[in-house]
Amino acid sequence: MTMPGDAGLLDLTCVGVADETPTIRSFRLRGAAPVDYVPGQALVLNVPLPGGAVWRTFTISGGADGALQLTIKAQGDAGATRWLHANLTSGVTIQARSPRGHFTLGLRSRDRLAFVSGGSGATPMIAMLRHLADTEPLADVAWFHAARAPAEVLFAAELAELQARMPNLSVAVSVSRPAPGWFGYRGRISRTLLAAALPDLGRREVFCCGPRGFMTEARLIHAAEGGDKARFHTESFGGAPVVPAAPDPVPAGGAAFAMTVAGRDVAIRPDESVLQASLRHGVIIPCGCGEGMCGTCMVKLVSGQVAMAANGGITPEEQAQGYILACSSRALSDIAVALA
Repeated sequence: MTMPGDAGLLDLTCVGVADETPTIRSFRLRGAAPVDYVPGQALVLNVPLPGGAVWRTFTISGGADGALQLTIKAQGDAGATRWLHANLTSGVTIQARSPRGHFTLGLRSRDRLAFVSGGSGATPMIAMLRHLADTEPLADVAWFHAARAPAEVLFAAELAELQARMPNLSVAVSVSRPAPGWFGYRGRISRTLLAAALPDLGRREVFCCGPRGFMTEARLIHAAEGGDKARFHTESFGGAPVVPAAPDPVPAGGAAFAMTVAGRDVAIRPDESVLQASLRHGVIIPCGCGEGMCGTCMVKLVSGQVAMAANGGITPEEQAQGYILACSSRALSDIAVALA
């Protein structure tokens, strides 16, 4: 297992690329030693864009022969995902933080599972399912996946193979833009659609990943079907970065601490995060989920004290080295932070 160094940084070399759909590719990355991870976790990559490096979070879709696999959709005309599709080829090395996140089967408390995914949200599900196929082939799993078109359905051939190995695995796929010859479900996620595809959804423990609107709708449907909200788990990062709204400026004479960030001296209120205060003063800290899960907003606490409520996005080793998550940390004193 690769042990984390400073901030858990890893040098990973691409050892293979495969096209999954017209817009999605899988990249196999290998370190100097095998990297330990739990299916469902993610890697934070340091993507060297022309305008400056950015940290972006991607779920690990699998691992074999000591290599990790990331399955990434190219979005927009530029940005991190486009750079990866164009430049991350065999032999290219990229820096990453060690795997992180709590969206794993460790949350599981029931035998009957439902995986609900939209688009590239299938990536943590396939990692979990591959693990179950190897360790618990009789697991009762119902998977509903939504895609825009038949050509965009991820892992279709592998899912057919896994169904042959897992007799209690059922798979339902819906597309919003069906093509001639498509005989599966049609349309966007709705209660009517899920009632047909997953009639016992409310009695299953759900792992859900996809666009935020998709996950919100799935959560509401699960609750409407009598599901226990504590048994509905989401991966809330990936895709476009989400920045929490900043509070109003500190009123004159209002209570605040002093914060030094990126060489600037600013004010931070006790009720706002380091990320919110930085944003309010025009200092941009990269952010993925805004909920302490992805690790994209990691910064180093140079001095002072904070209260941090992380949610799996930082390792104990990183905390011991003085790192914090800007989205989940609030000042308890005057502080100074350095961008990681």
